[in-house]
Amino acid sequence: MNIWLTHHVQAIKLVLARMKNNKLPSFMICLVVGVAMCLPGLFYIGVDNLSKLTEHMQNETEISLFLKLDANTNTITKIDALLAKNTAIKQFHLVTKDEAWQKLKAKSESNNEASDAINQLNKNPLPDAFFIQAKSADPEALEALKNELQEMSGVEQALLNTEWAKRLSTLLALGKKIIFFISLLLALALLVIIGNTVRMQILTQKDEIEVSNLMGATSSFIRTPFLYAGIIYGLFGGLLATLMIAGVVQTFNYSIAQISSLYSSDFSLGLFNVNLSAAIVVIAVLIGWLGAYLATSRAIASINDSINKSR
Repeated sequence: MNIWLTHHVQAIKLVLARMKNNKLPSFMICLVVGVAMCLPGLFYIGVDNLSKLTEHMQNETEISLFLKLDANTNTITKIDALLAKNTAIKQFHLVTKDEAWQKLKAKSESNNEASDAINQLNKNPLPDAFFIQAKSADPEALEALKNELQEMSGVEQALLNTEWAKRLSTLLALGKKIIFFISLLLALALLVIIGNTVRMQILTQKDEIEVSNLMGATSSFIRTPFLYAGIIYGLFGGLLATLMIAGVVQTFNYSIAQISSLYSSDFSLGLFNVNLSAAIVVIAVLIGWLGAYLATSRAIASINDSINKSR
C-alpha cells in the first residue's frame, strides 16, 4: 500500500514539476479546456434561468373560469370546493358578477362613450368567474386542467392562453438539444487536444519509457504520470471554466438588473451554481483522464512494438 501511494505521489509531483517548468504551454492547455467547458455551461445557465423565469410569469398561466349566468350560490360553493381539492391548482379567487360590474363601471368613468353604453344596460351582463393559477406552466398540463374545469357543472366557459407557454417550451427543448450537441462536439475536441498534448510529452520522453520498459516497468506504471497530467489539465481547466462563467454571469447581471427594474422585478442570474460547477470540473477531469489514457495506450503499444521488432 505504501509503495503504491508513494508511486502515485511521486507521479503527481513529477507532473506538477514539468508543468511548472512549462508554465505558458500548460496554462494555454488549461485555458483551452476552460473555454471549451465554459461555453456549454453558459448555454445551460441560459436555459435553466429561462425555465426559472416562468416562476415570475405565473400570472400568465391564469385560467379564467366563467360560470353560467343563472349560477346560484350553491353552484358557486360546489365549484369552490372542487377547485380547493384539485392538486393541479396553486391558488384561485372568485370575482362575483357584482364585483366585476362595479369594476367595469369604475374603469369606464374616464370614457364617456363607454360609460353611457354601460348605463343604458338594464341589467348586469357579467357572469361570476373564478380566476385560477395553475402550479405547472407546461402547455399540456395547462390544457388538460382547462379541459377538466370546462366539464364542471355550472361552468359556461374556461379560457386559457397557452401560446406563450408553448413557444417557451419549444425554445427550452431546442436549447437543451443545442447544449447536448455543443457539449459533445467540444468534448471530442478536448479529447483530441489533450490526447495530442500527452502524446507529444510521451515522444519527448520516449527514451526514458523504453529504458523503463526494458527494466521491467509495467504499462500501468509508465502510464500513471501521463494520466495525472490529463487529470490535472482537466481539473485546472474546469476551475478556470467556473471562474469564467461567474465573470460572464456577473457582467450580464448588471444589464439584467436594469431591465428587471423596468418591469418591477428582481430577477437575476444565479452567480454560483454548485451542481453545475461540480459537474463541469468532474466532466473536465474525466475528459482529461480519457484523452490521456487513449494517447498513452496507443503510444506505449507503439513503443512496445518497436522494441519487439528490434530484438
